Amino acid sequence: MSTLNDVVINKLSGGLGRRTPEQDMVSGLLFDGETTGEFEADKVERLASLEDAKDFGITEDNDLNGQSVYYQVQQFFRLNPSGDLYIMKTAANSYEDIAGKAFDMQQKANGNIRQMAIIYSGATTFEDTQDAVAVAQTQAELAFADYMPFEVILEGKGFDRNDVPSLAGKSANVSVVVAMDVKKAEKYPNSAAVGLALGAVSKAKVSENIAWIEKFNLTGEGFSQAGFVGGEEIKTLSQLRELNDNRFIFARTHTGLAGIYFNDSSTCTADTSDFAYIENNRTINKATRLLRTALLPKLTSPVLVDIDGKLPQSVSKSFEGLCRSALEGMVANQEVSAFDVYVDPKQNILATSELKIKAEITPIGTARKITVDLGFKNPFGIDKA
Repeated sequence: MSTLNDVVINKLSGGLGRRTPEQDMVSGLLFDGETTGEFEADKVERLASLEDAKDFGITEDNDLNGQSVYYQVQQFFRLNPSGDLYIMKTAANSYEDIAGKAFDMQQKANGNIRQMAIIYSGATTFEDTQDAVAVAQTQAELAFADYMPFEVILEGKGFDRNDVPSLAGKSANVSVVVAMDVKKAEKYPNSAAVGLALGAVSKAKVSENIAWIEKFNLTGEGFSQAGFVGGEEIKTLSQLRELNDNRFIFARTHTGLAGIYFNDSSTCTADTSDFAYIENNRTINKATRLLRTALLPKLTSPVLVDIDGKLPQSVSKSFEGLCRSALEGMVANQEVSAFDVYVDPKQNILATSELKIKAEITPIGTARKITVDLGFKNPFGIDKA
C-alpha cells in the first residue's frame, strides 16, 4: 500500500535531562585506563546521559586495549534513560586494586551511590575475579559501617564454561555477571555486560528482581544475542542450571517468548542467606538509610524516664513513630510488604546512654518458580458412565 509524501516529525523525550527525585537509581561505574583522558583521575563526575559521557571523551573509538567504558555507559542508559551515573577513572595494576577503590569512590560521591559496577581493562583470570569479590565485599562493609551502603556488580572476567566454580561460599553480597552479547565479544573478549545489569538494577524498585520478564527485556542496541564472556554460547539447560545454582548472573532466552532476560539477581553467597539476592540487599540498604536519617536529629537528645528508670510510653511511642514514618513510604511503594518497630520501655538508658530500637521488615516475595497442576477432566464424570 503506497503512502503520501510527507515530512514526518517524531517527538522524542529525555533531551532535557530531567531527573527523577528518587535516589534509588543513582549508580556508579569505576574503571581504569588512560584512553578517556578528558577528566581527572580519581575524581568523580556525574552523567545524566550518554551525551554527557561523550563530553568527557568516552566514545566507542576509545574502547581499546581491553577497555569497555563506553559500552558499559551506553548499555546503562539504554536500560534506564532516567538513570544517574557517577563515573571515576583510577590507576590500577590488578582487578583487586580497582575493586579496592570502591569505598573511596563512594566517599567522593558523598555516599549517594546505591549500586556500583567495577570494570578492569588488564589481563585477568577467573581466579582474579574471585579475589576481587572478596575485596569488593570488604569495601561494601566499610561503606555500610559509614552509613552509605551500596551494591557491587563485578565482571566475571576470565570466565570458562568448562570450569565453573560455585560462588556460594564467598559469603559476599557482591554479584558476578558473565552475560555478554555474542556479537560484541570480538571487540570486548574479556568483558561482561555489567553496564546492562547496572541499568536494570537502577531501573528496578529496590524490591524487584532484574530477571522479571515482564519488565526487563534486555534486547536492544549492543545486546542482541545472549552469550557469555568470551562470546561463548551455552545452549543446554543443564549448563544453565549449573551456572544458576553456582550464583552467576547471565542472560538467557525463554522458549515461546521473544527477547533476552537475566536468569536471576544472585549474590556470591548461599541461597539460604537473607541477602542472597540483589533486591534483598537493596531493600535493607534503603531501610537503613531512611531509619538513620529519621533518627539522626535525635542523637544526644534528652530522654525522659519514669520513677522506675523506665521509658514512659510517650517516649517509646515517639521513637517508634519516627521509624514508622520513615518506612511507611516503602510500604506504599510496594518495596516491603510490612514492618514492625518496637522500643522496649524496660531498657536501662540511664546506665548505658543507649536507646535500643528493634525494627523488622517483611520483604516482597519473588515468584522464582511457578507451578501449575494441569490435567484432563471428564465433565460427564466416571461414576456416571
